[in-house]
Parts: sequence; structure tokens; C-alpha cells
Amino acid sequence: MEIRISKERAGIIGICGHVGAGHVHSHMGFVQDDSGGFAVATTLLKKALPVNSIISSVDAGIEEGIITITTEDGGVGRARARRGITPVEAELMGRVIGMDSVFTQSIALHAFGRIYGQGIMEVPVALQTAVALALIDTFQKKYPRYVKVVDEDIKGNIGKILGTVIEVENIPVSLMAVVNATQGGIGPNEDLEGNILLGAKGDLMRGLKLHCIPTVVVEGKAFVPGVCDNLRQETFWIRANKQADNTAMASVLAESAEELGIPYRFSDDVLSRGGTAFREACSSLGQKVIGLGNRLKSAETSHEKVNIIGELALLISQDAGGVTFMTDSLQEIAGSAGMVPGTSAVISLLVDPEYIKYWKIPVLTEDNIEKFVSIITSAVVKLSQKIDIAKKELEDKFKFNAKEFDYLF
Repeated sequence: MEIRISKERAGIIGICGHVGAGHVHSHMGFVQDDSGGFAVATTLLKKALPVNSIISSVDAGIEEGIITITTEDGGVGRARARRGITPVEAELMGRVIGMDSVFTQSIALHAFGRIYGQGIMEVPVALQTAVALALIDTFQKKYPRYVKVVDEDIKGNIGKILGTVIEVENIPVSLMAVVNATQGGIGPNEDLEGNILLGAKGDLMRGLKLHCIPTVVVEGKAFVPGVCDNLRQETFWIRANKQADNTAMASVLAESAEELGIPYRFSDDVLSRGGTAFREACSSLGQKVIGLGNRLKSAETSHEKVNIIGELALLISQDAGGVTFMTDSLQEIAGSAGMVPGTSAVISLLVDPEYIKYWKIPVLTEDNIEKFVSIITSAVVKLSQKIDIAKKELEDKFKFNAKEFDYLF
């Protein structure tokens, strides 16, 4: 499909994709490449505004702990690792020169083999952050007339948000690429993921009409226990809660996947809002940490202490990622994908048990991105033909009061 930059100030349909730097693991075995949405959004933008997004240099400041990534087109991104950088880590980061900055988590994996958030592996998370920021800066430097970039102004974060308008088959589309990243590489804090309408991001969204047009929220590539247990191949997951989300948007995504012959699953009974499950999960995790702390207080042998700390490390490196990434009251309204009620449907990619058994951590590929792009662009065309239905659903279900969350800034 033809994709180009638009002369319009706003689209009639929206696409939002983010990277949650370091948001890899969650509770009960959930593991993901949470850079999928960012990769899809920036790939679409590259089709309209070509850039050379290959990494040309890596400067790992051993003394100050700052990683600087530069792309071939001169984009620069910087992030600091809280506990600094060792000379060996600096050497390992040289491996990412020549890689495409679109693939932020894959790059971190390529350098270090693994990546954990929650302060467990700060250098890989800081590397991922710097790569994403370098790509944003590449577009901003090469096409300042066409893209607008604002800071992720939420407390403690250093990300950036890019917004512009492209055209898909002459249909204007408001496009947003979001970097959610915390200082020091500790992450994740994703209170500005998806199409959440807050802070400088909210102002940018209003300018692009993303608060009032049906939108695709693009998420990553994940293994979800229970959901993925019977899969035999990579399968796209299209979701929209029938009470809270834009089912018209979801239906055209499903129709597009069907016509393209791409495996998919459709769910309209997930992403429910208003419940207390998220708060309860945080409380439950806290109780587990307290329990381990109490066991450690009374532990005598080295064997006991080592195993208790090992259990604590598992909880922090994996389960904690499922409760730290969003503010409780915000999650109750926008859900875990950051979807303002009425506005959107979400598309992600599921992997099967054999895949996760081998890879351990999902790795986004060029083929994955092209399939995302094919489904989404086809859905844009389909939705444009019944845009009034989707907009009516948006107006009926919309619910969001930004002032309730002023305390986050």
C-alpha cells in the first residue's frame, strides 16, 4: 500500500505504538518483547519519511555510566545506567553497531544475551532506551517540518514521544511513536503507554485528534501462559473489550488478518476495566516479599539464605514487572495496554510454547513487523469506509479525566 507523509494536521484514524524499556517479564511466566508497537510505528514512518536508522556508533562512558547511540543519519540517544558500566559491558555494546535501531529489545539481547527490568539488568535497559531515543532523534533531525517530539514528562522518566500524520492509500492517519523509559535503566514505568491522554503527550495527542478518532494500539510479541498454551505457531491477538473498547476497530483488524491469511485470535471478553485485580496483584506480591523477608530474618544456614534470596530475585526480576509498570488508578481506567475507553483496539503477537522454550525471551523480526503493517494498513482502509460507526462507538464509550492524574507530573 502507498504510504506517504500527509499535509493534513490530523488523521481520521490513529495508530499508537510504544516501547516499554525493560518491560520484559511479568507475573506467572508472562514474557514479551515490548518494543513491537514502537517498531511498527517507526517502520510505518520510515515508509513515509525514509531515514537510515542503522546504528553507526556506540559510546559507553565507563566513568559517568552514560550510553550514547548514534545512527547513520545523525540521530543521538543517551541513557544512564544507575550502577555504571564496566569495561567488558562497553566492549559487548560494540556488537550492536550495524544493527537497525527499530529493533530496540533485540539489540539489547544481541549485546547481553538477556534483559530484565526492575533494576535487575540496568545496562541492557539503558542501552535499549538510548537506541529508541536515537531513532526518535533521527526523525526529528532529518524531518523537523513533519514530526513533533515532546518529552515524556512523567516523574522519573526520560522517554520521548513523536507524533505526525501519514497517509495510507490517501487516508490521513495520526501516528504516534512512544518511548517509555525510566532514569537509570530501572523501569518500567508506562503511565504514558498506549493512547493514554496525559501530560505533554496528551497535548500532542489533542493536536493530532488522537483523543477523538478510532485508534489501533500496537503492542509487542509475547508468551502469555494459559492463552498461548495450545498454540502451534505465532498468532496475532486482536483485543477489544465489548463494554469498554472500540469493537469496530477490532473487527476490521480481524477481517484484515483473515483476508491476508495471517493466523490470528480475536477476544472481546478481556481488558475489562474498573476491577481491583491489578491492586490485588501488587498487594499479593508485597506479601510474598514480606514472607521472604521474614524467612530471611530467621534463616541460619547459608543454604537457606541463598535460596531465599534466589526466590526474591525471581519475584523482582519477573513478577514485579507485572505490577510496577502502571499506576493502579490509571490501570483501572485504561487497562494494562493503556487504552482510553471507547477509542481503540489492540493488536499484539503471541508465540507458542515451543518458541518460548527455545528462545526464553521473544525476539521481534522483520517478518513480524511486515505482517503487523499489512494487517494494520488494510484495517485502516476498511475502517475508513465505516468511520462513522467507529466514531459513534468512541463517543458513546469515551471516559477519561486527565485532571485526576495531575499528581503524576
